[in-house]
Amino acid sequence: MVIDALPILGLELLALGLMWLTRIRACDGDTSALDLAAQCGSGISVAGVVAFVVAWLAIVGYGAWNFGYRQGRGGATIGKSAMGLAVVGSESGQPVGFALALLRLAAQLLNLLSLGVGFLWPLWDSRHQTFADKLVSTVCVRDPRSTALP
Repeated sequence: MVIDALPILGLELLALGLMWLTRIRACDGDTSALDLAAQCGSGISVAGVVAFVVAWLAIVGYGAWNFGYRQGRGGATIGKSAMGLAVVGSESGQPVGFALALLRLAAQLLNLLSLGVGFLWPLWDSRHQTFADKLVSTVCVRDPRSTALP
């Protein structure tokens, strides 16, 4: 998951950096927020807002491609490919498709809401499934096509 999150983090840091670099510098030393006079505002420029929105659209696009299309069609995200893993249907053993891959991603919230127990569940589960895997009938397995280290 860390490998899959790196592009998201990079895009967000780029957007925040552009927001900071293009800020309205006249607002940097504005003390009007301390009195009842007219205030400078947020100090965020239009270019900063545009950079932020474009970065978030890129993040959504990357997420749909990596977690939906790539994992749904081929069984693995970039991170799973690097680790030699694949997500397949628990009965079919085949990639699960775009919609079910995104549903599995959304179901990961159950793993978080259980205070992380859902992520630990594979340690003692006979099929090594998280709560999300159980919900959408998937299982994470070693990818036989992978050249990653064991």
